[in-house]
Amino acid sequence: MISDTSSPSVIKNEETLDLFDFDCNLTHDDMVADVEMHMQHGAAAGVTEMLVPGATLEESQAAIDLCRKYPTQLFPTAGVHPYHALALPTPEELATLSDLAQLEECRAVGECGLDYSPSFPDAKLQQEWFKVQLDLACRLQKPLFLHERLAHDDFMALIKQCQQKFNDYFPPVVVHCFTGNEQELREYVRQGFYIGITGFICKKEHGASLRAMVQHIPLQKLVIETDAPYMGFPKCRRYEPSHPKKQYPNVPSALPQVVEAIATALGKTPQEIALITKANARRFLRLSV
Repeated sequence: MISDTSSPSVIKNEETLDLFDFDCNLTHDDMVADVEMHMQHGAAAGVTEMLVPGATLEESQAAIDLCRKYPTQLFPTAGVHPYHALALPTPEELATLSDLAQLEECRAVGECGLDYSPSFPDAKLQQEWFKVQLDLACRLQKPLFLHERLAHDDFMALIKQCQQKFNDYFPPVVVHCFTGNEQELREYVRQGFYIGITGFICKKEHGASLRAMVQHIPLQKLVIETDAPYMGFPKCRRYEPSHPKKQYPNVPSALPQVVEAIATALGKTPQEIALITKANARRFLRLSV
């Protein structure tokens, strides 16, 4: 990796943590030009490994190509995010997605799921894309990297349909960037899903409910993520040499603050949370632990 003289000189942890950022969108337009810088700044904060999700077919290919350059640090997925479910999937698109997901380097199918937020595509289009990606993961027996927002009932209904279709077999699931309610969280926990927690937990008011709910996540199912450049929070860029007071774009070097918030909420040390979540991330992706 090239030298970067703008790298933050001090990360103010008493002990540098060893962290796995379970969602860093390095192929996003607002990050891709500075991948090496983000990796260096993340490493200075203890972020040694990252999952790089695919949100479109093109981004999935880009994520795979990028991760081939850094095979011990970056791990890609392949999928179509609900925001990009703009039309029914074509046979050609499904073939491309299948080809990408089958690659050995591809660690999971996704980012896929349902999001009924305003301005997102029609629910029926999202559901069709979600169903084909659930089926693909089951056929390939690859983990699922899932997104759900304001769509819990339909989300779970489609998952259960797929479980029945494949005789109750279902691959490991992570519901990334969880911001739902306690009832939804308890359902995901009952299903044995992994839960991804972002810097949303660091927000003083909006993160209060998540700080209270995190105790309901089994420690062996907890993963941590920045979801950079998204999910910024106050001081998320405090170790960045440029625009340290901004909240966008969020950056990998913010991950220790997520760890600290979770540790405080659970009465654990940051070192304990770092160790547990890194092992969980690697186990989910079927990497050696």
